[in-house]
Amino acid sequence: MRRAALPRRALVTAVAGSAALWCTVAGRLAGGDPLLVVELLGGGLIAAWAAVGAWNVWLGHRLALRLTPRVRPATLFGIRVELIRGGGGHAFVLGAIRPRIFVGEELLTVLDPGELRAVVLHEDHHRRTLAPLRSAALDAWLTLLGRWQRTRVMVDDRLTDLEVLADAEAIRRGATPATLASALVKCDRSLGPAVSAFSRSADRRIESLL
Repeated sequence: MRRAALPRRALVTAVAGSAALWCTVAGRLAGGDPLLVVELLGGGLIAAWAAVGAWNVWLGHRLALRLTPRVRPATLFGIRVELIRGGGGHAFVLGAIRPRIFVGEELLTVLDPGELRAVVLHEDHHRRTLAPLRSAALDAWLTLLGRWQRTRVMVDDRLTDLEVLADAEAIRRGATPATLASALVKCDRSLGPAVSAFSRSADRRIESLL
């Protein structure tokens, strides 16, 4: 995922630069109307957000393609998942239109049955609510406006809300707060923000669950 950071920054720069140039030209053609420039800048920001969001979706799709040779289908607690050979202690959902749950085989030995069921139920909620697409859109705002503290806090809070909602659904379906918190402690946190992993916002969720 780190190798994708430079192309994404280049994409943002290209889109933002094109939008700024367009606004400058259009403003002059319109006789310097400041309101038109503001409107076009807003449109340029939305275009940049859509472009970065699409790039995030593509990164997820590419990761799913890379993982496909290493996965085998399985059913855990009545839910279809893709088990990753050598996948470590990860659990996440990929796919904007038809999300799939990926579970590293290591979790089958690291987690007890109650913890594993809590993880799968959590990820199943993400699958059913198209969380990868929503996360890609939110992460796009972080890429564009993350240097501003207020924006970063707002987006991080929203991303945490998505995880909390999935925790609540897992609890509603029979998991306990304690098993979710225990699973969060044991799951790998190394995937980073580019992947909507089970361990995202782990510290804040553990505090809330306990």
